Amino acid sequence: MSSEPSPVPQSPVEQSAPRRWSTADLAGPTLIFVGSFLIAVTIALPTLLVGTFRTIPLSTDFTTVATAEKATILDRCSLATPAARTLDADLVRQQRVVAVQPSDEHRVTLQAGTSVQAETLRIGDRTVEPEDPRPGSDADADSSAACNDATVNAVKDRVTLDRETAEPQLSARGASEIQYDSNQAPVLVPDRRGFTYLLPFDTSLTDHEFFDVVTRTTVPLEYDGNTEVVGKDVARFRAEVPATDLARAAFGRPVGTDVVITRPASWFGIDGPRRDLTATLRHRSSWDLAVDARTGTIVDAKITVDEFYAFPDGTPGVPADFRLPHLQANFTYDETTQSEMSRLASDLATPITIWGRIVPIATGVLGVLALVVGGFLINPAWLPARFRRTDRESRETASHSD
Repeated sequence: MSSEPSPVPQSPVEQSAPRRWSTADLAGPTLIFVGSFLIAVTIALPTLLVGTFRTIPLSTDFTTVATAEKATILDRCSLATPAARTLDADLVRQQRVVAVQPSDEHRVTLQAGTSVQAETLRIGDRTVEPEDPRPGSDADADSSAACNDATVNAVKDRVTLDRETAEPQLSARGASEIQYDSNQAPVLVPDRRGFTYLLPFDTSLTDHEFFDVVTRTTVPLEYDGNTEVVGKDVARFRAEVPATDLARAAFGRPVGTDVVITRPASWFGIDGPRRDLTATLRHRSSWDLAVDARTGTIVDAKITVDEFYAFPDGTPGVPADFRLPHLQANFTYDETTQSEMSRLASDLATPITIWGRIVPIATGVLGVLALVVGGFLINPAWLPARFRRTDRESRETASHSD
């Protein structure tokens, strides 16, 4: 009989030797960890990071230009002539809005300077420059504010806003003050409410409130459907500012204008006995705003202004419908402003789109794939039969090679 060799006994050290983890063993847990991390990132990005992009930037700084052709203005030089005179004019309304101090992570203070300038004037059939001499201009030639200054009016507004809601935040050092005359102190507006220069991110398509700087009043800002500006879908809002007497107490005086005028009745064109009459400046306007609802940016605006002098009700010998125009104009953002404001809206929306939509979708898809693959690697029984055979054969081949 042939004797078979007895198996060589293994030493206790060889029997208890720990199995070393291979790269294949670590792949599954690593993918599950990576997948879990990516899913967490997918959830966190829209709720944590993107929220910081939905606030008024501390770097806010933009300029808008609106033009009005065939406007009507009162010739201030006619204050020194026997009769009031109005002129046809082409006007430019320029406004710069910039973030200033105090500003922090919760609030931002905006300073807006707005001016209306005359580009050309028409007297009869002649076109003249605003600075050209005309009847009455020699009366105040030495004045620092000559009547033939091109500036029709100007105003500086300063208001602190909540960076999320874009509403005035007038407590904790916040303030609202409006300066109508560079030679007079600003007028404080402690009860200011409503939007003026921008609206909040994700503006709701409902009615809001609008604050008018000239009259210092808050009026409804009504949603009026959608429209398109420079290829961008935007929401329309309308505000109507009723006729308001600008001579009311503590109002201040707009630059270059007289809120109260006292002149002979004949100067106003009113017949009757010789006497002096006093008229006050009234203002009414309408605002048609095109707003990018995602960012609250006003990308287009049509502003109708009607300012006129009128007498108190019941003034003897004065027609009830008497109006002396001071400024009548229809301002519209020019094409450059529409394009720049549309570009600003896109720049503000881009980070929200990238980090709030594109990146979360990518990380979500990659996270799910990593979890699925990691699960299959940890538990090969989940794999289809043909893949399990391949996996078993690869392990046997690896063991034989050892």
